[in-house]
Amino acid sequence: MQQTMKETNPERMMTVQQVAALLQVSICSVRRWSDRGTLKFYRVGSRGDRRYWREDVFRFLEASSPHLRVDITA
Repeated sequence: MQQTMKETNPERMMTVQQVAALLQVSICSVRRWSDRGTLKFYRVGSRGDRRYWREDVFRFLEASSPHLRVDITA
């Protein structure tokens, strides 16, 4: 799900590369999930770069792997 934001808090948002590293997957996988609407993302800046809220990434991880329990407050 794509949304556009004009102002963001960079400490709470993650880049495609950071999400891929956290989930231990390729950047292409993160982009594919984003394009399908499975992983929520936002467009930021004049180039429209993708950014992800950390909480959304953890929710995606929990939904994808129901046997895992993720603490999103960390």
